[in-house]
Amino acid sequence: MRTDLNNKKALEILLKYNILEPEKTSEEDFELAKSLGYMFDKAEQTHEEAMRCAFEELNKCKKIKTTNLFLASLSSARLEWRIGLAAFAIMRVFPKHDLKSNGINCLICPSTPKSMVDFSFINSIRFGEGGLITGSIYHLAFILKQHNNLPNVEPLKQDFEIFKSIIETIKSAKANDGPSETQKRIGKTKGFKSNKEQRKVLLETLGYCSILETYEHIGFLNQYTNLGSAPRSRHSSDWLYPVDWWKGKDGVNKEALKNWFGEYKELQDLIK
Repeated sequence: MRTDLNNKKALEILLKYNILEPEKTSEEDFELAKSLGYMFDKAEQTHEEAMRCAFEELNKCKKIKTTNLFLASLSSARLEWRIGLAAFAIMRVFPKHDLKSNGINCLICPSTPKSMVDFSFINSIRFGEGGLITGSIYHLAFILKQHNNLPNVEPLKQDFEIFKSIIETIKSAKANDGPSETQKRIGKTKGFKSNKEQRKVLLETLGYCSILETYEHIGFLNQYTNLGSAPRSRHSSDWLYPVDWWKGKDGVNKEALKNWFGEYKELQDLIK
């Protein structure tokens, strides 16, 4: 029981962590959260080191475990189970490459030549939002490593029902509805506890999977796109590519849906 209380406190410490004001997390709190695997010491990594780690972790990933965890997160609100699909979808087509820098960022991926990586911040995104906020190789490497440390969790009946409801809601979107309107509508899904940001990154994950894409702006099912230089639908948009461009008229890519979730008998009606 004491361990459960400590884990709860450690998670609260992690979710309150502010990357802009790290000093607000006391040393005592940091050490507690660190001892339980929620927070981590910062470490400097190079582009090459992070990419090597990311591909090592990618080779350990199993698609069925990744989709199991994603689905199982829907009724449980275990957001750290959800984010692995986003990272896995991108890393499947991520190009192995040497650093080609403009002096600030790599020209091939949205990563700096080296970085003092704040793993605690990335972990706070895993547990607090459940989706990517950047396509940086430093983030992808850490997320996949933590994902591979998770047990396989089988989705429940309610998880399939929630997922089906989300997809049907997306399918029924009006022609000119964009992702902002759609995230509001999926917030009404029965049994799906979520806030605006969590729904936003979930739709972005479906975009990486190519389930939500457009004819001109496609997801990562068969090709890689640098999220740092991908075109935006408008200058002020805070949505990531490709769902940033998606409208209701674009519908759902059934081939991509089948690729990711076609093994589940409970979801066969979605992909007919």
